[in-house]
Amino acid sequence: MLIRAFKSRPYDLAVNTIGPDDLRELIAWLRRYPRLTMGAETGRFQQAWSNWLGVKYSVMCNSGASANLLMYAALASAGLAGKRKVVVPATGWPTDIAPAIQFGWQPIMCESDPVTFGLNMASLETVLKREHPETVVVVHVLGVPANMTRLRELQRRYGFNIIEDCCASHGSCHQGRLVGTFGLISVFSFYYGHHMSTVEGGMVCTNDQKVYQHLLMLRSHGWLKDLPAAAARRVMKKYRVEAFHAPFTFAIPGFNLRPTELSARLGAIQLKKLDAAIDRRVANHQVYQRRLKGVIGFAPGVPGDRISSISFCAVARQAAERKRIILALDKHRIDTRIFTAGNLGRHPFWRDRYGVFTAPMADALYRGGFFLPNNQSLSAADIAYICDVVQKAVG
Repeated sequence: MLIRAFKSRPYDLAVNTIGPDDLRELIAWLRRYPRLTMGAETGRFQQAWSNWLGVKYSVMCNSGASANLLMYAALASAGLAGKRKVVVPATGWPTDIAPAIQFGWQPIMCESDPVTFGLNMASLETVLKREHPETVVVVHVLGVPANMTRLRELQRRYGFNIIEDCCASHGSCHQGRLVGTFGLISVFSFYYGHHMSTVEGGMVCTNDQKVYQHLLMLRSHGWLKDLPAAAARRVMKKYRVEAFHAPFTFAIPGFNLRPTELSARLGAIQLKKLDAAIDRRVANHQVYQRRLKGVIGFAPGVPGDRISSISFCAVARQAAERKRIILALDKHRIDTRIFTAGNLGRHPFWRDRYGVFTAPMADALYRGGFFLPNNQSLSAADIAYICDVVQKAVG
């Protein structure tokens, strides 16, 4: 049988953040024959992540998509979903919307913003006045922070829960404050090629104790076993549960979205390198912005914000220009792809249920958006070279 060796491009969109040193440390730990199903390592990594982000509670799960699922489920389980109306962004990822559909919520799509590619605040206010939703999902698109100052002004005026998708935004800041600390709940992903990786993995974060406790139960079957002792005792007393039954008493309908200890251990190892990875990505993004200003479209971000991007999103003026640029990138072995999903309102999972969502900015991203590589393996010189290729292709 012919075995083909994997050959990466010189300029990849995503690279393995788990290096030889990380694997050596992991192997040394494995040689101690530790427990590998969820246990103490997960707890230690959750606490370390909370300390790094600056939140009270973090709950690790098996993927960023599962984190989104838990985010919705916890709102409903904790009695914070209201009539289950939720504003979702046209620009994001399907798992920002899929749980709303799966759980029978009413998702209302919102136009994208030319400054951040996140929620367009003027469009959002129109939706808020018309629909009166209880929840707004905000995505910090590819690491570009949404305008959280404006969003929180709207929250004070109209009253709704903010849930933040920060899956591709580790270390991004809005006006000096880390994304993931503004909303009732925030989620992060540790997938391959992100700022850090646990192979597969995600984190759900909150400062709300009730939400936290519901997340713990929802992650593991709905049982009391993972609750803090005092919280478990309160449930036992309420339902007159004997102590022998308590660990396997199921308080709410839950899932099994637990991580492994191996993933948590990797997370703790990777967390030690996260700040350096963020610094490199921030610097690379700034090179892109300087070199491509006036050449190609992109999200400049709110002035004063720190953009720690997973990839740099560029936007061609027309489909023909994008095709010309993509051919040039391919010729120079520079990895690229369409911009995330463009306008999610044009994808079958949405249009089959609600019809096509059309909006100028979201449609421009769908027709003209594409990714340029940004990761911690690339230097400023690498980014400058990629920019030169794009500039020549634009003409």
